[in-house]
Amino acid sequence: MEILIVDGKKFKLWKPKDEEKEFHPLIKENYKHIFGEGSLYFDVKHHLRSISGIGSIPDAYVINFSKNEWYIVENELSTHSVYDHIIKQLTKFINAIENPEIKNEIIEILYNEINKDPYLRLFAEEHIASKEIHRFLSELISKKPTIVVIIDEKTREVEEACKALKYQPIIIEFKTYVREDAETIRAHVFKPLFTIEKTRLEKKKRVKEKLPDHYKSWEAALSWTSDHVREIVEILTRKIVELGNVTHKPRGRYYCFYKGKPSTKSIFAAFMLRKNYLKIRIRTDPNTLQDPKKWIGDKVYRWFFTSGEGEEREFGISKKEHIDYAIKLIRHSYEISG
Repeated sequence: MEILIVDGKKFKLWKPKDEEKEFHPLIKENYKHIFGEGSLYFDVKHHLRSISGIGSIPDAYVINFSKNEWYIVENELSTHSVYDHIIKQLTKFINAIENPEIKNEIIEILYNEINKDPYLRLFAEEHIASKEIHRFLSELISKKPTIVVIIDEKTREVEEACKALKYQPIIIEFKTYVREDAETIRAHVFKPLFTIEKTRLEKKKRVKEKLPDHYKSWEAALSWTSDHVREIVEILTRKIVELGNVTHKPRGRYYCFYKGKPSTKSIFAAFMLRKNYLKIRIRTDPNTLQDPKKWIGDKVYRWFFTSGEGEEREFGISKKEHIDYAIKLIRHSYEISG
């Protein structure tokens, strides 16, 4: 058993047994230490449902007004089954949050919570300056949330399981110690979220600095690739635009094509540059796809097309003579997207 000594007083590790009655109140009591002084914690019980109707209820939402970020919070005990409970819950949150109707519901719920409480309303108004609260929430909730799991013990099994999720959550270990001669006196040990996020940003920056220049942007990759690949990109882009109602733009070191307004549902093609050839990701329907040349591989990806119909698959081209056939495959993706 772990022992904590504070000013000569001995504290022993205390593990909650009842998540709702013992663990949740501790997190709510200490949320500003976890998420920052500019944050508000909303433990409203709202059912998040995916487009297919599968749903779950998060333990809380947190808005950090100072950093203009929002979080979906899941408070968990390490005694819960990792795959049957924790990962299942997180998967439901991730799928549901891609439903635009759910985001609108969250906006209205949080707005009502803030508007009915004078303290919360004043706090929000002081932090968002000239913006109206509802508009601020609409802009904020339109962004992807960070999912935060707060758990009494961060086990290796929890960490490994979370790595497989589409949106990787931040896991915060929140331990509680009670004084041996007065158990109502408690000490909590955890790493604040802003410290974790700062470390992650610094690590990301270090990784980016080590990357070759052509990994840093689409423009850099296009300059790095060979002349014949640049020519293929130019011709193929022009032919894709001719499909009609096409929006296209870089996304980091990739280039994406959307049917109408950009979204994870409307994207139908993505270019990935290599030195001597072009890789293309498309959305496919195995029931209607016609690929007599067998260009498209069997592997199914989940990177660009995270919602909507179809399976994300890949093929590559290295010659201008490949363009016409490539357009036939891309047209298939275009027709089932959006």
